[in-house]
Amino acid sequence: MGSAVFVFALIPLLLVALWIGAMVAVALQARQRGYSFIWWFVAQAALLNPVVFLVVLALMPNRRRKKLREQFRAELQAKLAGMSGVRVVPAGLALPAPAGSTLPADRSLGDVPTILPPERSLGDEETRGA
Repeated sequence: MGSAVFVFALIPLLLVALWIGAMVAVALQARQRGYSFIWWFVAQAALLNPVVFLVVLALMPNRRRKKLREQFRAELQAKLAGMSGVRVVPAGLALPAPAGSTLPADRSLGDVPTILPPERSLGDEETRGA
């Protein structure tokens, strides 16, 4: 009788331990993605639902990768600036527009005028039987 009570007393403790483990796992995943471990753990503890936070974390951008991309972009810009004869265009500036040329190569598809189809298409002709 005593061992059965002991087992039933352990079940809630094991469930609580699993729940806290799930919250720690989600908070660690947030830390790997560049977010604060403490804030994510506290937020999960407030709502007592790590599954919702796991879905939210999956939808949020990865801050660590974003920071690495910015660092890589800066390194590439520095390398390009160091090369002779290469002009580096800042990221916020667009390329200049062509100087009045009307060649199709210089125009976008939206600038090309609409061309009407011919009077009759091949599908309009009668089918010739053999």
